[in-house]
Amino acid sequence: MESELVKEWIEKSKDGDKRAFESLVNTFQPMVFRLSFRMLNGNMDETKETVQDVFIKMWLSLSSYDPAFRFSTWLYKITCNACLDRLRMFRKQEERVTDWKKAYQRLSSGEDIETALINRDLREVILHLTEALSPKQKSVFILSDIEGLDVREIEEITTLSPEKIKSNLYLARKFIRNKLSETI
Repeated sequence: MESELVKEWIEKSKDGDKRAFESLVNTFQPMVFRLSFRMLNGNMDETKETVQDVFIKMWLSLSSYDPAFRFSTWLYKITCNACLDRLRMFRKQEERVTDWKKAYQRLSSGEDIETALINRDLREVILHLTEALSPKQKSVFILSDIEGLDVREIEEITTLSPEKIKSNLYLARKFIRNKLSETI
């Protein structure tokens, strides 16, 4: 359930109140940044550009927002679509912020899987492995397993059916599990 304050900011923003819109941006910017950063493989420049694009799109389409749905879900959808658009535009290999090869080496150095699961290196390896997923698999995996959204919310964001979400999530998890078992 959206807070009353957020609902108020939305209504004021629809009426052109720039301070209310600024409050929405300040409130939701961490969420938009986090999802963009993860979907864009940690590329800081692309993330910053995408975050700006998302809030421009939000401003331009705020009048079409339906308060029957959660605002955060609506904003996740805009963000996810903006990231997918950017990924389609830039298919070139991007450099990672972290050195994932070292993380691979540390994972394969003999530590057991329980220790590795709580290890930050595993997270970096998994995020690196998402680069090889299809755009649908990547968005479903990140929204579900990284962002912690449920199937219903992912359905609203991606417009995929629950069956397609589960299928893409299964394939993404299977791919990552296979790659991790090759490494460990």
